[in-house]
Amino acid sequence: MFASLDSPDFAPLKTLLHRLAQQPPQVLLLEGGSEAQRLDMARYWAACCQCPQALRGGEPCLACPDCLQISADEHLDCRLYDGRISNKDDEENPGPVRALSMDNLRHLKQLLRDAPHGEGRRVIVLAGLTGQRAASANALLKALEEPSPHNVFVLLAPQREQLLPTLVSRSLCLTLPWPDPLARNAAPAEWEDAFGLFLQTGRGLFEKSSARNALDSSMAQQLVLSCQKALARVLSGVADPAAPLDTALSSLPTASLASCVAWCDEALEALRQAVTPARVIEALACRLYVLRGGR
Repeated sequence: MFASLDSPDFAPLKTLLHRLAQQPPQVLLLEGGSEAQRLDMARYWAACCQCPQALRGGEPCLACPDCLQISADEHLDCRLYDGRISNKDDEENPGPVRALSMDNLRHLKQLLRDAPHGEGRRVIVLAGLTGQRAASANALLKALEEPSPHNVFVLLAPQREQLLPTLVSRSLCLTLPWPDPLARNAAPAEWEDAFGLFLQTGRGLFEKSSARNALDSSMAQQLVLSCQKALARVLSGVADPAAPLDTALSSLPTASLASCVAWCDEALEALRQAVTPARVIEALACRLYVLRGGR
């Protein structure tokens, strides 16, 4: 349960959450770490607020029905919303993590007036509060400002600077341990290798990215992050010769790497603005391929 938090580096934060659960802040902001770690830490916080053992002053037992339901995203008093989920996808394929649509927000505001189902507090987890979801974030401000003995909110972001200052000012901010900037990401390894091979051969990536629902915004962001990490490894002189992406970028003149860094930043911003993920990745790949001279 919450496997991404197994590292001893997270132990101090867990201990802090145990103490905070006795008098929870209205809004908790979790930044840093990886996306999976931020989400697992939000679930762990929900367990601190709802597990009977934690409510008596201990740690979450991670074995009771409340903890198990939270881990499986099935707990009635733990709601998750993500601004990166489109309204269309939310309507056609509703899951435990809902879109930050205005309809969902109206339903949430009604829900907040009711008492939780259990003895603990209702925990509302909010991710993707950037870019086109700024209006949704503003709509939440009143709910975040009104003290409630039954509801607590958790905001998730890679960096607090990506959120509206009005949201950050209302939050208790905790920073998760930052991941190794040079380590390869496991999740997008298949996409990372396809991207690197395209830079070397000009083939394969478009066939993969054009498949229906092949690349969502989350995976596209991870792929851009992989490019940024590969650039960091190249600049640090520790490029992985077995990684196609590292090999492709290593052949670039050092002066050209600054353009690569800027293009990765532009790709992330395009994804935050809800540009189609496949088009963003294809555009970045083409720019890098041309920069290499197609060799």
